[in-house]
Amino acid sequence: MGGEDQRAQSSRVSASSQQSAEQATIILHSGSYDRVSYALSLASICLAMGMVTHMLLTYGGLKRFVKGHLEDLEGTDSAFQVMFQRGKASGGIRSIEEMLADTRKLGLKLYACPNALANMSIVPDDLVEEVDEVMGLATFVQLARNASINWYI
Repeated sequence: MGGEDQRAQSSRVSASSQQSAEQATIILHSGSYDRVSYALSLASICLAMGMVTHMLLTYGGLKRFVKGHLEDLEGTDSAFQVMFQRGKASGGIRSIEEMLADTRKLGLKLYACPNALANMSIVPDDLVEEVDEVMGLATFVQLARNASINWYI
């Protein structure tokens, strides 16, 4: 991104952070199915409570959001995989795809880390359509700085 794009993005962040709604930020580093599911659950709760919620996808978390990989169990603990299969069969565990659709309807803002994209040779077009935009760490830290809740998962 050029300097002008970064300034425009910073202006949007500043305007967004001046809104009266509380904010939550989540950096999703892990691509493990259970951790991605947990991050989306936390986002859903924050959104339901009226909080503006932002999630930055990086490395393993970013890889999970590449088209065709939302439901992969690769990189997920084998004990969880067994529990997951039972939970899915009983209807007690929802898919990441379903949770993502629900959180997006509630207003989740989803961003991809440009450094992780470059280091992992992923282009934005490879990502699921729910990812809003590419956002650098400096801009995301501005969001986190004004948030009342910050999680790193």
